[in-house]
Amino acid sequence: MTDLEMLSSRVLKLEARIRWMYRAAIAVGMLIITGAVTAQVRVQSLPGELRPNRPLTDGQKAAIPLAEMEVRSKHFVLVDSKGRDRASLVADDAGSVFLVMFDAAGKTRANLSVGNEGPSLVFYDAASRARTIIGSTTLVGSHVNENGIAEMAPPSSIVLFDKTGKLLWRQP
Repeated sequence: MTDLEMLSSRVLKLEARIRWMYRAAIAVGMLIITGAVTAQVRVQSLPGELRPNRPLTDGQKAAIPLAEMEVRSKHFVLVDSKGRDRASLVADDAGSVFLVMFDAAGKTRANLSVGNEGPSLVFYDAASRARTIIGSTTLVGSHVNENGIAEMAPPSSIVLFDKTGKLLWRQP
């Protein structure tokens, strides 16, 4: 191969590379221009849709569910569609955990707890009196058995009360 042929071959390869780089530069330039133009176009959000890093309108603020405003790491509150508390999950500093459920009037109807005395499940009537207790209870410290002997309450039991709060049945 002569020097002229070698030089001609190198020039052809160089021209091919330049054409490829020129086309790539045009494509990159078009992508940059497209990105800049798209960034200038204002996107209309759907009703109720929240867009990050933008101020909320009054309509969007009203569309935020109340539950999102109440969720916390130490206390969870479940609310109904009218914003009333219906359940609460709480961990206190003493190491106890409580799941309390409320009726539509806001009265406590059930309480599941785990404390230092052990776990318990308590059901309440409409007057907020304990009617059924399953598990640990301190409401009935002792009772008199059939033989007339007073016994201490066990750490775990099932206790039923009537509507006036009188002990109906317990086991053990």
